Amino acid sequence: MEEGMMAESAENLWLAELWMEHRERVMRLLVLRMPAVLQRRIGVDDLLQETYLACGKRLDYLRAEPEVPMYAKLRRVALQTLTDMERRHLGAGKRDAMKEYAPDDASMMDAWAQFADSISSPRSHMERLERQQMIRRLLEQLSSTDREILELRHFEELSNTECAAVLGIEAKASSIRYVRAVKRFRELIEAEYPYMHI
Repeated sequence: MEEGMMAESAENLWLAELWMEHRERVMRLLVLRMPAVLQRRIGVDDLLQETYLACGKRLDYLRAEPEVPMYAKLRRVALQTLTDMERRHLGAGKRDAMKEYAPDDASMMDAWAQFADSISSPRSHMERLERQQMIRRLLEQLSSTDREILELRHFEELSNTECAAVLGIEAKASSIRYVRAVKRFRELIEAEYPYMHI
């Protein structure tokens, strides 16, 4: 019995250390991905706590496949927890938070607007509303694959290796996908706003 308690204590300590290392990144992910309607019911801190508890139930998963970056595993648990909380609080059907894209989410739109600004240098600053309308139009033209890799790299700040693990592809393929997505996004901006120098 004492051995079991010591093993459980060691696992709890391992998870706590792991969580402290990745907590800020998981928080950033949840802030980006949590729908505004859910934020009116629960706070991001509550969702973060639920994610930690879910990790505690998935220790075998977290310890398996050491070649997979740990953050990629934590991200998966966090998104699954987000989906569970949406179902619990919003009565949403069988939605997949990892595939879903909600262009009206304010934090994601702000992140996309900042990204567009970072790869372009407009002669004069666009008004916030005009920029958001442009981003919405451009995102409608950008493939979900391109949106996903750009969101992972720029908004969630995943490394190329972590992106590859999340997407289930090789690191080289992830890198190629990213470069192509940035190129396509720039081309869309140039086509929509030719006065911008990119």
